[in-house]
Amino acid sequence: MDFWIRLIAIALGLLSCFYGYPLFRFFLVLAGLFYGYLYGQAFFAEYHPLLAVLMGVGLAVILAALAYPFWSIGVGAIGAALGFMILAELALALNLPHIGVILVGVLGAVILGFAFFQARDFFVMVATAFNGAVQTLYGLGVVHGAISFGFGQGNILAFVGIVILGSLGLATQYAMFKEKRTYSR
Repeated sequence: MDFWIRLIAIALGLLSCFYGYPLFRFFLVLAGLFYGYLYGQAFFAEYHPLLAVLMGVGLAVILAALAYPFWSIGVGAIGAALGFMILAELALALNLPHIGVILVGVLGAVILGFAFFQARDFFVMVATAFNGAVQTLYGLGVVHGAISFGFGQGNILAFVGIVILGSLGLATQYAMFKEKRTYSR
């Protein structure tokens, strides 16, 4: 099952990374499923994949319920999730203790959550580009172990790959959608 999740992560990750702005509300639901699964894997042992999937479905339903009537909250929530994930991954790669990883992740969540809410259109592009990059690198970790991360392990090579791929995706989306104002109304 993990192999198929990773292949889906690669495909959806690349789509999100390079064309996520117009598909943002759709990706809110998929991000809930993906991150719910990752968090489920972190909280439940590998021999409980069904609990991880159920947790992912639950988060997806919550995000879907918020995405349409409260999309700006969704933008802030995605920014918070992205901020937590990026800084927590960096803290893991730097071998900080568990409490340090959580505190650094929470700091990232607060900073990016607030920033995303204030500049929604631009940060929808940032969120979809970097979330797509994370999903792609997560999926590619099954192909090449040198970039493998997740399940409580950090990897500086994966972090660098996420930054490079996310930056390319952001530049591509910004070039295509910089005049759109879909989310700031």
